[in-house]
Amino acid sequence: MYEFKAAFMDVFNNIISFIPNLIGALLFLLLAWILATIVKNVIVKGLNALGLDNWLVKKGLVDGESNESQGLIKTLGKLAYFLIFLLFLPSVFDALKMESVSAPIKSMMDNILNFAPRVIVAAIILFIGLFIAKMLGTLVKNLLQGFNVGRFNHYVNFGDKKDSIDIPQAIGWTVTTIIGLFFAVQALNTINLTVLNEIGAAIIGYLPLVISSIIILALGIIGGNILSNIIFKSSGNKLFAEIVKYLLIVMSVFMALDQMNFAQSIVNVAFLLILGAVAVAFAIAFGIGGKSFAEKQLNKISNKFDK
Repeated sequence: MYEFKAAFMDVFNNIISFIPNLIGALLFLLLAWILATIVKNVIVKGLNALGLDNWLVKKGLVDGESNESQGLIKTLGKLAYFLIFLLFLPSVFDALKMESVSAPIKSMMDNILNFAPRVIVAAIILFIGLFIAKMLGTLVKNLLQGFNVGRFNHYVNFGDKKDSIDIPQAIGWTVTTIIGLFFAVQALNTINLTVLNEIGAAIIGYLPLVISSIIILALGIIGGNILSNIIFKSSGNKLFAEIVKYLLIVMSVFMALDQMNFAQSIVNVAFLLILGAVAVAFAIAFGIGGKSFAEKQLNKISNKFDK
């Protein structure tokens, strides 16, 4: 009987001694709930007051009719709500004397808190960088438009659509993209993860090849259009002028692919096959089916030179 009474009193004392711990844990949970609710309401109401929902709809990031912007804002509020609770969890488990549970949570929170500032700085760098890139791209576009560079658009377009590619707009977009990439790589390096650092280094290392390939392609298109105009004006043969133009453009495409080290062996073989096929087709067409046509065109060219 005495042993039963002692065991009962021991359990009772443990329960009584645990009550302060339980009250402390409940107080931490209550404090976490109050702070989490306040933070959630501040974020939701603050973002609505700043007009984030209208900005998202205006930029086309969400559908205005389905009220997706409000759902996104509420989601951000809920994330902040649960983050506050997560921050209080170690204190709750410590109050309950459950160090084996609180220790891993503390370690995880330390890693998150050490990593979060780098992510925030990277986001700020990316935001500022994209703003600067957009501003400089717009500045370059406006300068080129001021110098009326658009009058040369017909040299970089095909067919009847002489303004489908606008040179000032294309160059402005290119400047924006290149500067934005540099800031994006810097943001990745700020996070300081090995994988992201390697990706950033690969982007920067490959960028000069892309730029040189774009220049080669642009020169090929411009040169093809100029040479086509010269041939057409000198011979009056539009078909021959178009053939020369597209041959030069195709050659520049293959040169650009080769410059980017894009499957060089396949690109070289494909270029030789296409060039050979065009040469054979041209020879057959002129030698068999177009003998009179070829003679007529050669005579026309000869008369031009005689004059």
